Amino acid sequence: MPDEPEKLHQLGAFEPHEAKKVLPRLETEGIHFELEVDNTELMKPTHAAQLNFGIYPEGSKLVVFVPESELENALAAVKDLFPV
Repeated sequence: MPDEPEKLHQLGAFEPHEAKKVLPRLETEGIHFELEVDNTELMKPTHAAQLNFGIYPEGSKLVVFVPESELENALAAVKDLFPV
C-alpha cells in the first residue's frame, strides 16, 4: 500500500498585501505550502454598489494550506508577523 499524502490544513485566508508578507516568511522557514484563490466576495451582488458608494468591500483572498506536520511552525510564523 503506497504512503498516503499528508493532510493539508488551512493556515488562513489572506488579502494580497498580507500574502506578500506571509508567503516569503513560509519560504524562509522552509515550510511547504499550497495556495488556492477565493473570489467569493467578488460574486456578492452588493460588491459593485459598495464600490460605487466609496465603501471598500472585501476582495479576493489567497487561502494558504500547509502540511499537518508543519502547521505549528507555520502558525508561529504568522503569529510573529501579525501579533494579536
